[in-house]
Amino acid sequence: MSALGETWHVRFAPKTFKSRHTERDGLICACLVAAGILITYPVAEMGFQDDWSYIRTALEFARTGHFVFNGWATAMLGWMIPWGALFLKVFGFSFIAARLSMLPLAMVTVYFFHATLVRFGIGSRNSVFGALTLGFSPVFFPMAASFMSDVPGLLVIVLCLYFCVSAVQSETSRSTEFWLCCAAVTGAVGGTARQTAWLGVLVMVPSTAWLLRARRGVLRAGIVLCLGGTLVVAACLHWWALQPYSVPEKIYRRTINPFWIHHTTGTLLKAFLCFLLLLAPVLVAWLGQVRHIGRRGLLRIAALVGIFALFLIFSGIGDFWSAPWIPHLINSVIYGRSEFPILGIHPIPLWIRTVLSLLVVGSALVFVEYSFAVRRGQVERTNEETRPTWQEIWWLLGPYFLAYLALLVPRARSEFLYDRYLLGLMPVAIIVLLRMYQQWVAPRVPVLSFAVTLIFAIVSVCGTHDWFALNRARLVAIRSLNASGVPNTSIQAGFEYDGWTQLEAAGYVNEKRMVLPRDAYHEVLPQLQFAKECRSFFSIDATAIQPKYFVVSSPMPCFIPSVYPSVSYRAWLPPFHRTVYVQQLREP
Repeated sequence: MSALGETWHVRFAPKTFKSRHTERDGLICACLVAAGILITYPVAEMGFQDDWSYIRTALEFARTGHFVFNGWATAMLGWMIPWGALFLKVFGFSFIAARLSMLPLAMVTVYFFHATLVRFGIGSRNSVFGALTLGFSPVFFPMAASFMSDVPGLLVIVLCLYFCVSAVQSETSRSTEFWLCCAAVTGAVGGTARQTAWLGVLVMVPSTAWLLRARRGVLRAGIVLCLGGTLVVAACLHWWALQPYSVPEKIYRRTINPFWIHHTTGTLLKAFLCFLLLLAPVLVAWLGQVRHIGRRGLLRIAALVGIFALFLIFSGIGDFWSAPWIPHLINSVIYGRSEFPILGIHPIPLWIRTVLSLLVVGSALVFVEYSFAVRRGQVERTNEETRPTWQEIWWLLGPYFLAYLALLVPRARSEFLYDRYLLGLMPVAIIVLLRMYQQWVAPRVPVLSFAVTLIFAIVSVCGTHDWFALNRARLVAIRSLNASGVPNTSIQAGFEYDGWTQLEAAGYVNEKRMVLPRDAYHEVLPQLQFAKECRSFFSIDATAIQPKYFVVSSPMPCFIPSVYPSVSYRAWLPPFHRTVYVQQLREP
């Protein structure tokens, strides 16, 4: 190591600087996730969720060097656009090239989350488990195979957390200020890709500075960094508001009524249950502690699980209240006229979803009972508290966690609270649960937890593969229509494909929330000639599409078979043999 490197190590390296063994483990975790993504064969020249809009902006940036929005993105996308444009410049335009630009970002996210777990005092085996739990989560893994902003946003949060815990573990005020500066710059600049990541500079940095206020100059530095970050955020939002075809989105609305409260409460409860499902690999580790919670604790758990089971079985709305509770990635989501499973997962039988729901709720209840037993002194802690302490953990994670929860409330009200929005909370929960298990139960999580993570990984890999296989089949059907002279504007083939068709034909999406240009939005009627179950989700926004043919995953009663052949494809999850159909309008 050079003299300069030695100086940096002495002045700025945190006390728990990573060993080569730890670096190797983190790299292995990152490579395993990347290998899983490549195994899915993520090849399909069409969009995935909203990334068709983002890819279009990256393409325009590659062509012109300017940000050109198109009436769909509610986020300014920031640094991920030039990052994606770089790959389009090097490899030429394709959806594949844009999506592969996310692969190194996903790897860096997993690597630094593993390093963050180590800095929070998590053991080497548990840190590997935690990193893989995040990397193969069904809300992280498919996003890493797309050009969505979820992974870039999470990367920024993980880096901010890594820098803040490094500041806590620093031995001098100068090194503390250095790490806080790293966190602030990362949060301010990185948050331009996904605005929830601005919580890094607006919440995480000042809360860390307050924790370390006894160190000379640190509180002052934290205030300056927070104010600077606030100015950056304000400037970025002002720039965003001036961009043509940008879509502003209000955080909160003023109107409050009983229906709003009832609806929002129910959605948040379902989101909480879905969050427990995402944390299942960690929660099942506590099942082995049932013997320590006493007879009364067992009775309480049995009663609550029994009531929940009766509610699911006999209420008549068991399908509504069974796992995975809220859409988007885990569940099959209705897009347009037919059910196109986002992860390629066809509807799971209700009895399986019920059993899964009871397992998740039961595991969470065992964890709660055991936690109270520890607090009451009925169970002795197996390990002494280490750095960072629980007080330090609270200041590092608590304010950010609460602020992120506050941002989810308006989403719950508007019915657009998706499971992938819970991704920003997962690192915090994994850190806390692993630290508690390690300190209260045992140094290592049981094999059962690794087994559940493996199941999640299999579902994520196979489901993502099936989604791409589905899209490739849709493209084959579309090409057969194009070969006979049918233009794309006469075809509806799902939200993602229709979105790209709209951009190619009209240049922008007819989104009513657009402010600039003032005359861009045009009031149109939806496809009222179709029954409700057959209308496209995109019928109002995709004004350039006048459909005559429909590519669907199952025949729709509103349409009739066409002369074009169906397309079969093979999936990795049951049913293994699936088909895409081409239908057309009924003759008037």
